[in-house]
Amino acid sequence: MKKMLRYGWLLPLFLYLSACNLSEKSRQYGEGDTELQNSYWILLSLQDQQFEDNPETRTAYIRFEAADNELTGYTGCNRLMGRYNLQNGSLQLTNLGTTRAMCPIIEQENLLVAVLEKADTYKISGDVLTLFHQNTAVATFRAGAEPNMPEER
Repeated sequence: MKKMLRYGWLLPLFLYLSACNLSEKSRQYGEGDTELQNSYWILLSLQDQQFEDNPETRTAYIRFEAADNELTGYTGCNRLMGRYNLQNGSLQLTNLGTTRAMCPIIEQENLLVAVLEKADTYKISGDVLTLFHQNTAVATFRAGAEPNMPEER
């Protein structure tokens, strides 16, 4: 009985620490910001058009850099850069630009940039990121490994 009283304080302490840890994780991952940032998001679809790997191009992707709120990526032909702002579940992408190499899929690149400029919210479900414009899904991406980048032209 004395042992039980001596160590009886451990159970409440353990429960308290577990609750603190759980609330920290909920805060950290609740809005998906941590999952959104510093991941490679591989393009799956733009405005219901599915995209598959094309031997003439490289994989299109975006990446939200947490340290400086920079958006980096690749359109399938050109490098993509810009800035982003996350606030209360909303997403704003600004100052988007690309390098200017000629490519056979310039229409895809132009559509990707236009869709990114209009995105206003996002949702992460598993490993799929969906960007929305006025509650309509406009692009989907899948989390993946860093894509192989082509050499500079």
